[in-house]
Formats: sequence, structure tokens, C-alpha cells
Amino acid sequence: MKTFKIFLLLVFTLIISCKEEKPKTNSRKIVKKEKHYICANKCENSGGDVQAICPTCKTPYVHNQAFHNNDLLKNGPLKVKSNIPIENENLNATAPSPIQNAQGVFHYTCSNGCPGGAGSAEKCKACGNELAHNSAYHNN
Repeated sequence: MKTFKIFLLLVFTLIISCKEEKPKTNSRKIVKKEKHYICANKCENSGGDVQAICPTCKTPYVHNQAFHNNDLLKNGPLKVKSNIPIENENLNATAPSPIQNAQGVFHYTCSNGCPGGAGSAEKCKACGNELAHNSAYHNN
């Protein structure tokens, strides 16, 4: 009977010691950090946050658009204005027009003929008169 107990103990020990242990998996997703500049030849361990030369193949790094695709991961969600109006907020505001059109004509110019102009009706920086709307700005 004593040998039978030793035999059972030996079998039990073998079963426990031979049990295959599965590797533990990390439940977190590993986020690969994209590099801002990468080697055009995709050399291993190359690339960086600034434009440089690849140490492996000696070619200049190129801009990696995928770097900007991860903006949510880097900056978090976009900040969106609340849909609740604020008392002093101008809800009908439009984007200001450019100071000059494609031909270089100013939207507002000085009636005294001072050089320069502005994108809105403001004071002339040279003489202090109010700038007047320039209708030539809208002609193409």
C-alpha cells in the first residue's frame, strides 16, 4: 500500500509539472507610434520626429502622412463648441474675407491713396482715415 501511495504521488507530480502553461496575453492594445518622417526605402528602425538622413541607406527621410492620421490618439477627441448659445456670442459670424484677392487688390483701401490696405473697414495705418470698401476687389 505504501508503494501505491508513492506511485500516486509520483503520477500527480508529473501531471502538475508537465502541465503546459499558456503565455499570458496583455489585454491592452499596443498602439504603434507612427514616426513623423520615415525612410522612403522602409529601412528597419529608421525614421523620427524631424527630417533627417536615414543612417542605413543615407537617403533623406520623407514626410509620413500616417503620423497625422493618429491625431485622435495624440490629442484626444476634438473640442466641439456646445450647442447652447452664450449671451455675447455672435452666432451669425462669418469668416473674414482675405485682405487681398488673387490679383493682389486690397478689399479696403485708403481714400487718400495711401499704400496698402486691409481686409475690413479700419483706420489707415499711414494717415488715420477710415478705409473705404474697394469694389475692384470683387472683380476678377
